[in-house]
Amino acid sequence: MPIVELHEIHKSFGPDVVLENLDLVLYPGRKVGMVGPNGSGKSTILRLILGHIQPDMGRVVKRKALRIGYLPQEVQFTGDHTVLEQMHAGVEHLGSLQQEIHETSKQMESLRGAELKAKMRQYDRLCHNFEMAGGYEYEVRIEATLAGMGFGPELREAKTSALSGGQLSRLALAQVLMLDTDLLLLDEPTNHLDLQATEWLERFLAAYRGAAVIISHDRYLLDSAATKIIEVARRQAKVYAGNYSNYVRTKHTTRLRQQRRHAQRVEMVERTRDFIARNKDREGMRGTARGRKKQLNRLLKQNPDFLEKPAEQKTIDFSFAPVRHTSDLVLRCQGLAKRFGPVSLFEDLTFDVLAGRRIGITGPNGSGKTTLLKLALGRIKPSAGTIRMGPELRVGYLDQHADVLDPDKSVLEVAQQANPHLSNEQLRNRLGAFLFTGDDVFKLCSRLSGGQRNRLMLCRLVLAEPHVLVMDEPTNHLDIPGREMFEHALAQFDGAVIVVSHDRYFLDRVVDTLLVLGSDPLGNRCIGRTEFISGRPVYSTYASLLRQRRDAERPKNKSRGPAPKRRSAAAAEKKRTRTPENLRRFNKYSLEQLEQMITALEQDLEKTKQRFGDADVYKNPGRLAELQVTFNTKQAELDLLYQAYERRAG
Repeated sequence: MPIVELHEIHKSFGPDVVLENLDLVLYPGRKVGMVGPNGSGKSTILRLILGHIQPDMGRVVKRKALRIGYLPQEVQFTGDHTVLEQMHAGVEHLGSLQQEIHETSKQMESLRGAELKAKMRQYDRLCHNFEMAGGYEYEVRIEATLAGMGFGPELREAKTSALSGGQLSRLALAQVLMLDTDLLLLDEPTNHLDLQATEWLERFLAAYRGAAVIISHDRYLLDSAATKIIEVARRQAKVYAGNYSNYVRTKHTTRLRQQRRHAQRVEMVERTRDFIARNKDREGMRGTARGRKKQLNRLLKQNPDFLEKPAEQKTIDFSFAPVRHTSDLVLRCQGLAKRFGPVSLFEDLTFDVLAGRRIGITGPNGSGKTTLLKLALGRIKPSAGTIRMGPELRVGYLDQHADVLDPDKSVLEVAQQANPHLSNEQLRNRLGAFLFTGDDVFKLCSRLSGGQRNRLMLCRLVLAEPHVLVMDEPTNHLDIPGREMFEHALAQFDGAVIVVSHDRYFLDRVVDTLLVLGSDPLGNRCIGRTEFISGRPVYSTYASLLRQRRDAERPKNKSRGPAPKRRSAAAAEKKRTRTPENLRRFNKYSLEQLEQMITALEQDLEKTKQRFGDADVYKNPGRLAELQVTFNTKQAELDLLYQAYERRAG
């Protein structure tokens, strides 16, 4: 049975028709990706499902009591709460259930007979609802979700007013994922996520039992998470079976078939018209020619789009100028180090970039990716070592925030700055390739959308005719066709490329070497560590390497736990004195013993939790209260064991 149905939806905003006669059905448990050009109506469909807006015509039918979690593109937080407070705000219903259970338990103490039995049934129902809603695990889920979204312990008590835009977006996603939902509507969920957080989201979606609609330009995510793709284009929605790669193949096959059919129709009409022209005045053939003409006219009248060419999606279309190599050495980095106070982003980093080579830089947020680009461009100074570009190189720089665009200049003026030798007509032709047409070229940069700013930055890059491209998240705000066109242009570019990106699909298609900053051998956050990966496709090679390392590590952990670090007696004593008082009693245990204690207590807690459903417990308020105290005591002990284990592990 469907959980959501959209029937013959028509939606306009002023004179702009966004959706027309659109039909769409969503089913339980299905994960679908939604793709389409920017402005095609994808976010509008989500808002229609939510009921935030109403269709002009048609109807939206939702299953009764459907629980929906929604992540918009732009998030806002009211008030000034901490990260933890915001996470608890997302599960207020569990807090209310807990309070109701407590109050019902107290009421049972003063009741007798039929009233007590009725109250016990109510208590039983509340406890069941609390357990089914994940009430006993929600604190652990909050911690796991925050960790997955890159919120370390130091940010748990941070106020939302102190968070960056990217952190707010990640917090909003964490809140949505914490909810007990049947359907997730996620609008660009990987914006502001680093690779580790994106991979965590993929694992979450794989385990999530509900349905999900994911609007995303992250093709790697759509390949791993989606089982169907909804394409929104030309006011309609069309569903394709399979993941993104299957959608691309199907679209390509369909397009070839449409082009072949169009060519056949054109050829048939031209052949018929040629026959008519040759035979309309010939003796004995005039009747046949007239008959053919009537048939053709009737066909074209009844099918006005018979000769219409298959519609092609409008997207950017450009190429880079040929590069004359002035030097074999593009970039030399020797013994490079950069520190900010006690934090060292990298130490003794050494590598060369040669002409024509492509290096991608990736890693967790805050690992120093943008800093490394600024060091290469000479915008900031290293703490140690050297990094410099080769001589006489023309460098094209693409900044992810478009900070180099003067907000008071027009699109045309910015293009003129990039290449003053071109005429206005030539510049307007170049801008047209980046979808700036008509009066768009006179818009001030301050009035441009994120996507328009990024396209203008790309245009500047092409106009500068660079020898080397230095780019920071260049695919941000580009839709999928734009990204694919950009990748095609880079494939033809014969200069060097140095690019920071979290777009795994892009990395696979563009770069041949990957510099991973701030990750340990298993892919966990480890600021200061660096690693080079080679091979094509390079990100897939890195992902395969991580899987092999994790698989090799797993049996070791399962058999004997993490190996305890060797310390001198003095170091061990120093560690012991720094241990908080409430954890000192655990110092006598080894890491392996702590792990065994945690496992045993977790199993004991699970058995204790199951006893809440026993009739002889919930019918006896005294025994119920005792069991609740026992459960709380064991949960507190488990929390302490986790803290002790984390301190020891390190």
